[in-house]
Amino acid sequence: METHSPKLPFPHRVFWDWDMHYTCNYKCSYCFLTGKWEKAALENRYPGTAKWLAIWEKIYDKYGSCHIHFSGGEPSVYPDFFTLIGALAKKNTLELSTNLSFEVKPFIEAMEGHKAEVLASFHPEFADWGIFFEKILELKRNNFSVSVCYVAYPPLLGEMEKIKAECDANMISFIVQPFRGIFRGRTYPESYTQKEVEIIRTYASSFSINEILLDYHLNKGSKHNVLCRMGQMYAKIYACADVYRCEAIEGTKIGNLLEDQDFKLLDEAAPCEKFPCSYCDGWRAMIVGEEEKWMDKWR
Repeated sequence: METHSPKLPFPHRVFWDWDMHYTCNYKCSYCFLTGKWEKAALENRYPGTAKWLAIWEKIYDKYGSCHIHFSGGEPSVYPDFFTLIGALAKKNTLELSTNLSFEVKPFIEAMEGHKAEVLASFHPEFADWGIFFEKILELKRNNFSVSVCYVAYPPLLGEMEKIKAECDANMISFIVQPFRGIFRGRTYPESYTQKEVEIIRTYASSFSINEILLDYHLNKGSKHNVLCRMGQMYAKIYACADVYRCEAIEGTKIGNLLEDQDFKLLDEAAPCEKFPCSYCDGWRAMIVGEEEKWMDKWR
């Protein structure tokens, strides 16, 4: 039987990481879905807002208020997106990874006073920095938690200093995301030069999920057969509504939100059997006995 500190009651709030669909109004050259969009889009499911709200109401009945992170693709172009998040915000806390291509005023109005964390990625191939950053400031003025994310694509590294400086001047977190893909025949992030790694570390925020990801790719470490609460306190939802325990490649499928009438998470922590896995090398792994390393990072 598993044991835990009485100061850390379980089950804790559940964190849902939802890839809503694999569709985007941008087609950045450095996106990990470049050349794969049509194939990825075959997973997309659009059951309608009423269906999703009914599903999330069942989840609320089982697990209470949850934290839902929306990503994709671009979540904001999902059909009826603002209506959906406005309704979900009434019982849950929300986090949105977005290119911020939408007008922020309708978004703010849709939230009806509820707040969300907005992780906004600036993509210079499609967006103007001045327009983008004014949206960031408008969200901040309306008490949303905002961060600027920037992909460390080798040709774009030279712009990081200016963008980071403007973020710092306005007390906005700047997160550097390692480029994942092929550039000039070399695989990244493994092929970053030492100088490029130093640039990334110089301009990344003091704490960044993606610095840990960078360390993982460069060092290729992993833990093995650990007891983990992924699947109990966290779940990954893919565009087809399949739910997996975590994002590990060939990970453990728990069920499907659109197909399983009695969907449920794991009842308790379970051994992790999938590795190597970047979750097991940073704070993200919910390893039993190491709660002090990760508990405050999951909201």
